Amino acid sequence: MTESRDVFSERAFEDLYHDTFAAVWGIARRVARTDEEAEDVCQKAFLTVFEYWSQGRLREPPSHLLYRVAKRGAIDVLRARQRRIRLFDALLHTRPEADVVGGPLGRALRRLRPEDATLILLQSAAGLSYEEIARVERTTVAAVRSRLFRARRELARRYDDEGGVW
Repeated sequence: MTESRDVFSERAFEDLYHDTFAAVWGIARRVARTDEEAEDVCQKAFLTVFEYWSQGRLREPPSHLLYRVAKRGAIDVLRARQRRIRLFDALLHTRPEADVVGGPLGRALRRLRPEDATLILLQSAAGLSYEEIARVERTTVAAVRSRLFRARRELARRYDDEGGVW
């Protein structure tokens, strides 16, 4: 397939899909524990390319964007898994009341701004992606990433202050 940044057509997108799916699947499946996780990574990657390309916002060959988005999606899967593991490990080592996070983690969460604690819980406990949180918060993915980075850093500091053990 000859990639063109200028001309979008459904046929050109189908060609891209057929030429690149195996590689994108390979990227996603290496880190995903399940086919469903890998399918999510692939779907988001192809959807991103479709949106950029069909709206005329593509500034590089479609496959370049596709592979970059797939790689980042796979990294997000790994990061989300590690965050969930750390959170659930911390929850298991506390004695929370029903539906309430207790111990040092609970105290640290309560000391955060409510907006920050909500973002952390949306991602960690509810398992929402950055994109899903951005839609919920009616903001950009970049803003969500930035806010979550600061919120997690503040949570870690407050967790340490509360005597939490990593």
